[in-house]
Amino acid sequence: MTRLLYRTAGFGLFSNVILAITLVAATVESHPRSLHVPWLGLLLIVSLGRWGLNIAFARSNPPPSRLPTWRHGFVFGVAVAGFIWGMAGWHYFDADRPLVQLLLVMILAGLNAGAARSLASVPASYGIYVATTLSPLVLRFLTVPEPGTWLLALVTVTYAIFLLNTARMHHADLQRLWRLIFENEALVATLNEARLQAERASQAKSEFLATMSHEIRTPMNGIMGMLQVLQSSPLNAEQQNQVEVAAGSADTLMRLLNDILDFSKIESGRLDFETISFPLIPTVSEVVALLRVAAAEKGLAFSADLPADLPPYVIGDAVRLKQVLLNLAGNAIKFTEQGRVLISVRVLHRTGDAATLRFEVADTGIGMDAATKLKLFQVFSQGDSSMTRRFGGTGLGLAISQRLVNRMGGHISVASLPGRGSQFTFDLPFAFGAAPQVPTREPAANPAASLSGTVLVVEDDRVNQRVMEWMLSGLGLEAVIASDGAGAVEIASAGACDLVFMDCQMPGIDGLEATRQIRARLAGRALPIIAITANTMAGDREACLAAGMDDFIAKPVRSDELRSCLERWLPVARNA
Repeated sequence: MTRLLYRTAGFGLFSNVILAITLVAATVESHPRSLHVPWLGLLLIVSLGRWGLNIAFARSNPPPSRLPTWRHGFVFGVAVAGFIWGMAGWHYFDADRPLVQLLLVMILAGLNAGAARSLASVPASYGIYVATTLSPLVLRFLTVPEPGTWLLALVTVTYAIFLLNTARMHHADLQRLWRLIFENEALVATLNEARLQAERASQAKSEFLATMSHEIRTPMNGIMGMLQVLQSSPLNAEQQNQVEVAAGSADTLMRLLNDILDFSKIESGRLDFETISFPLIPTVSEVVALLRVAAAEKGLAFSADLPADLPPYVIGDAVRLKQVLLNLAGNAIKFTEQGRVLISVRVLHRTGDAATLRFEVADTGIGMDAATKLKLFQVFSQGDSSMTRRFGGTGLGLAISQRLVNRMGGHISVASLPGRGSQFTFDLPFAFGAAPQVPTREPAANPAASLSGTVLVVEDDRVNQRVMEWMLSGLGLEAVIASDGAGAVEIASAGACDLVFMDCQMPGIDGLEATRQIRARLAGRALPIIAITANTMAGDREACLAAGMDDFIAKPVRSDELRSCLERWLPVARNA
């Protein structure tokens, strides 16, 4: 309240001076100069002193512990100013000039009315001001030997009581207002702190997932890489089946890891979507091809209904669309024991250069009741616990699919009855695209099977070193191993390799810094450097490219992906 007292005092000081000058000007002929000069001079001095006190308060911005001292100083200034105006009420009252009396009464009444607002924050200061300004006037009324003056004194006292009551109510309102302000500020502070804590928690979760992703993908690279090497080795039928079971389990574990990372990215708003032209029918057909074996193992008919009026190319994110269809169709195969699974796409409506397409995945599986449908898209939910035990899975797939479809401008709905199968439907808007302009490229002089050259593998994990050696050897390539960034810089700078596979996280010089140093030493000489890393969070690819790398492969590395990458870059290395 003390701060409010000083904040509202400025206009009151200004009005004090103006009204004092007005009173002296109106009574300059009726009262002697010996009254005007000392009274007006004293009031101006006190007003300047109070104005200086206000400036000092604003500049010092005192802490709460010093506020009582500043409040006492303000109240003292108010009391002195009130005493000076009280002197005016006694000395300027002229019984022979009614107009002067009226002016004096109006000035004193106006000053007290105005002060009721500016001084209400500290009621004691206002009570002192009313007493010092109006008491001499009341006494003056009582000393004038004219009938009825006691009535004027009574009216003045009544007016003073009214003003004091008004100031008291205004003070109560101010207290409520400031309480609301402080409560609101406290609430805002609490909400800000909660937001900061949520952001810190989200950041910690992202960092945890990034770390766990790296730590899990690194050994998974060794497991899946060795399984791929074994699959290409001469094995008897029983051994081949054993390897396939292990590879299938590893693939399931990787899908689970990818689902968790995708869900985290979606929840944090860090999942990026591409906007490129892609062929619609081949994209859907690829989903059918990927799941056909799983459907055939259960004896299910699995196909796609793709009418001829579908647009050949649309603009969007083909990877995310395939991810949704794979989730929905994979679930349909999982929960269908006999019958069929059908993916269908049709044009819902077409406008100019865009269309809304309806995607449907229908099955003849176990179906579900209304209660199950209500929680179908909840995280880690799969209908009920018995379904989880029977069919496996975490329940993340549908939750991710729903969020992906929402981000692409649609919504998944489901129609199902127990024992009658299910039908998942979502509509997505697409602009029509055009066939991408693929630059013509001369075929490689040698087929992929006859790749040759020396590949530098920069990897600090011994298991992954062995895996990369075996995989590259199977492709006819010689592998040179560097266990740290410093060794990689020396080997690559000496021109002893045609291509570099660079791990990003290593002790000492990491892969990004090693790449920058290699580029600086090569001074523009071409050398493909491919990031091969377990870091798959948002921004990892961009960081690798910004450091000077040419391509990016995420662990665990698949042999077909490795071959494709080598076919892209080794011809450049051989011609460099």
